[in-house]
Amino acid sequence: MTGRERLLRALNQQPVDRMPVSPFIHVNFVREFFKDRDLDPIEPTIEIYRHFGFDLMHRNCSVEYDHLTAVQTPQWTAIVNQATEGRDETVTTVVTTPEGDIRRVRAARWTCEYDAESALVEFPIKTPQDLELCKKYMPPVGRLDTSPLSRAKGLVGDQGIIAPWIQGVFNEVSFWYRKLDDLIMDAILQPDFYQDLMTFCLDRMLRLVEQYIAADVDVLSAGGNIANGKLVGRDFFAQHIAPYERQLIEFIQERGKVLLYHNCGYARRLLPIYPTLGMKAYESLTPPPFGDTPIAEAFSHFDPAKTTLLGNIDQIDLLRKGSRAEIQGAVEGTLHAVQAWKGNFILATTDYFNENTPHDNIHAFADAARGGRG
Repeated sequence: MTGRERLLRALNQQPVDRMPVSPFIHVNFVREFFKDRDLDPIEPTIEIYRHFGFDLMHRNCSVEYDHLTAVQTPQWTAIVNQATEGRDETVTTVVTTPEGDIRRVRAARWTCEYDAESALVEFPIKTPQDLELCKKYMPPVGRLDTSPLSRAKGLVGDQGIIAPWIQGVFNEVSFWYRKLDDLIMDAILQPDFYQDLMTFCLDRMLRLVEQYIAADVDVLSAGGNIANGKLVGRDFFAQHIAPYERQLIEFIQERGKVLLYHNCGYARRLLPIYPTLGMKAYESLTPPPFGDTPIAEAFSHFDPAKTTLLGNIDQIDLLRKGSRAEIQGAVEGTLHAVQAWKGNFILATTDYFNENTPHDNIHAFADAARGGRG
């Protein structure tokens, strides 16, 4: 099988020639590997997967779309101001409408040499009135620049697949529209407003997803890590989050694409709910201390005929600080556990490689995986 065939078959619950091994390699590691903070990651990502001998699932081709600034009209005018301090930046956006302004502030802070955290520190939807302004005046979703997707797919070819990032619906709303603690309380105290906000954002997401699908992506990787099992309970997730996630997943998979749902942290008490979302693939099976998911328990909840599982190898401590023997032991332990799973499994990390991960340890991971995946 080609790498492309192997991964697509694995993610569609079809027989494969061997277990794929495809850790999550993010932009930060690509730039560290080549010692270039401004590197375009699309082609170098392919080189890194090839260098270590991993199956190529290319996620570093995602496309950004800013709903506040992408399309402007006389009734929706955005002014953007950027302040920098060293490499850090703070971006303030003020949108003017005939009935009032909407203000958003985003801060990007470099936490490592090659990795920055970008998040809103002031959210645009502060009141129900702000949502009404968005519904009334925000222009329809515009054209997405899908050229990075096409370029990545052309370069990857039969070597693997492209799996760009989107967000799950709750992630999307809590990242870009409404402060997280307010959003959670809205579900209880302002259920009509909460439903209105979630539906508004979902509808706009689907217009973007249509363009991803038209660009012929193979997989869409959707973040579901914000509403994790440490933040929300099973009943809350089932009632207030699952219905929207399910609509997104169904929309994508009814059009022939795979939705890979990502929770890189606490998930144990949500495991009974996750399979009801209908995703074809789920990651990251994060064990303690950075999560709470026993791999055997995940196997007991998911139907192997419907879902492929990925992950379980710790990249925070094990791959950065572990010995070759410890890495080999962890890989062999996962492979042994997988023998009880009757479906497809992709051996992967619980999230992306951190900076300062010794390459010898990554080779040890790859070597141990090769030793048990034939």
